[in-house]
Amino acid sequence: MYKHQTIEYDKRLPARITLCDSSVDRCRGEPHWHEEMQLIYVDEGSLNMTVGNRKSALNAGDVQLINPGEVHSLKKGSAKYISVHFSRVFVKSFFEAAESCGYVLEEGSQERREMTFLMQKLLAIEQNTFDEYSALTKYSLLLKMLRLLLTRCRREKPPAVYDKRRSLESDAIAVKNYIETNFRRKMMIAELLHYDANQITPYFKKLTGRRFKDYLNFVRAEHALEDYLSFDIPVAEAALKNGFGHYNFFSKACIKYYGASPTALKKARRQQPGTVDMPLVRTA
Repeated sequence: MYKHQTIEYDKRLPARITLCDSSVDRCRGEPHWHEEMQLIYVDEGSLNMTVGNRKSALNAGDVQLINPGEVHSLKKGSAKYISVHFSRVFVKSFFEAAESCGYVLEEGSQERREMTFLMQKLLAIEQNTFDEYSALTKYSLLLKMLRLLLTRCRREKPPAVYDKRRSLESDAIAVKNYIETNFRRKMMIAELLHYDANQITPYFKKLTGRRFKDYLNFVRAEHALEDYLSFDIPVAEAALKNGFGHYNFFSKACIKYYGASPTALKKARRQQPGTVDMPLVRTA
């Protein structure tokens, strides 16, 4: 069985951007798949890639598109390249039937040239973060890439046998990724799905150990506590910044997941030299 890869997304971005400049790791070297659409652009060196039954060599300046669910692998070797995994839930928010289509960047096409240019710009920003608002520029480039894929690279796929269990498992993973990317916003999980959200609750709980709301509060508490302990900001600011409507909700979540209030945890750290950079131990 091929390995399924779960994608963790960048904060504030609808995709995970990875800059690689060393040997391909084991996870990418083994055949695997994921629900996300992926783009790879090679800046230096070369990569040997297998997508399905097709083998190809990616050289400097080449861009590769990998469709959701396609089994692929990268052979061990040295290259400098950038990879973009688009959030499945984010893509579906623009085009609900995204998974019913395939996407192609044809050789020598205008679309491939445009995508290469966008990937080069993204690589330049990723290598040299110009200012604190560089995330906005990256966000804009990602939207341009996605628009190009959805409007000019889309191809209809033949109907496939519907596997409800596979769909429910995939949606549970997608909701988890969506929460981890958008936890600072007000969310209605049910609006992301085309059926009753209760149907994927068992799959989501198996994946995370928690129900939707509990997992959302867990992620918010983790980030709010990190901000509160790392920076000289009021507890209320840390709470509001990370999605809590009131600092009391943040305090209750901290007590539940870490066994103490945010102020008590900060005080304990200050009183114990050498523990400032140590990770907190969760109690629930």
